[in-house]
Amino acid sequence: MDRKPYRPVWAIALVALLAVLLSGTLAAPAQAAPALDLEARSAVLLDYATGQVLYEKNPDEVISPASLTKLMTLHLAFKKIAAGEISLSDPVQVSERAWAANFPDSSLMFLEPGDKVTVGEIMKGVAILSGNDASVALAEHIAGSVPAFVEMMNAEAKELGFTTLHFVDPHGLSPENKITAREFAEFARLYIQLHPESLAELHSQKTYTYPLYDNLSDARKAVTSPEAHQPITQENRNGLLWTYDGVDGLKTGFVDEAGFNLAVTAQRGGMRLVGVLLGIQANSIPEGSAKREAEGAALLSWGFNNFVTVRPQLPEVKPVRVWKGAANELTLEPAGGAPTLVLEKGAESSLTVSVRQEETVTAPVAKGQKLGEVIFAADGKEVARLDLVAAEEVAQGGFFKRLWDSLRLWITGFFNR
Repeated sequence: MDRKPYRPVWAIALVALLAVLLSGTLAAPAQAAPALDLEARSAVLLDYATGQVLYEKNPDEVISPASLTKLMTLHLAFKKIAAGEISLSDPVQVSERAWAANFPDSSLMFLEPGDKVTVGEIMKGVAILSGNDASVALAEHIAGSVPAFVEMMNAEAKELGFTTLHFVDPHGLSPENKITAREFAEFARLYIQLHPESLAELHSQKTYTYPLYDNLSDARKAVTSPEAHQPITQENRNGLLWTYDGVDGLKTGFVDEAGFNLAVTAQRGGMRLVGVLLGIQANSIPEGSAKREAEGAALLSWGFNNFVTVRPQLPEVKPVRVWKGAANELTLEPAGGAPTLVLEKGAESSLTVSVRQEETVTAPVAKGQKLGEVIFAADGKEVARLDLVAAEEVAQGGFFKRLWDSLRLWITGFFNR
């Protein structure tokens, strides 16, 4: 009898491995996202759709927000507009306290007492120009005074569940305003959810011109003419609007005590990211602005390059048998609707979905009652879990239905002993 030729075990294993590699059936595991080295003292990057934290650096360090404060000022304005208490076309009385002359060497809309300006124009002055004068004018229009508006700001922060956000003015000039990157990123995400129109109407606008001739007070009109008047066109402080594809907000800030800050959002390929960078240090305004722009671009690129949004198809979920109920079965649905997952790039190819659910239940069953779960795993590790809940209520059946089902359950249990 012929003997089979001898082959070492290592040779057999090598041949098998090469065959698998050449056939393309061996999926490479997802590579971990590379480290991101930022100069900012504190930073957080969120996925907008899920709120998932993709990156963080000293996320809970308390730092002065500077003009990021203005996002809360704008939020309260949007909230009042939604409630019908004010409108974009309402005229705003510009007081002496909101006069641009009170805020030398700072970001300004260049308001003067008596200007004829609307809420909508003032909000552009706050968002696009980062006007400290505009912030005071808006605060006084909404609350009657700056102290009353600051109370509203802090009450709103508390009502929204934020514990570190604290404000002492509507514009952020004081270093006594306090935030953390973690909570402010969550607030920025909520701000976009509540006021999605703000991105197109305010935060993505690259320039704004004020005052037009019609904005001038009667006293100012008396000493000039429409032809002689020269309005001031200023650029948005967010340089990423020009240099980074997909950026459409949100706000920049600078104060000596903290450094240069940025709240930024961008959307690419159906994925929106929200980032906050705090405490970027520099020796000059131009240097700090350039560093802030570079750090913001680095943070966003790291997120877009290393993560992907996945909307997986849910597997078939069987109806649940209902005993002693007015109906014999009920359907299950995912709590919160179809899921959205954020995975490291490469992990989506290994995504698996499994279902654990109750096969039977005894009435009554409430709508929304949890009766199962969908488990998502990638590279063998669980990445998300979604509740399956009753899609409808099932009340108890009548007396004879309950009696009949009780008898059937007893018989089934007896023979299954």
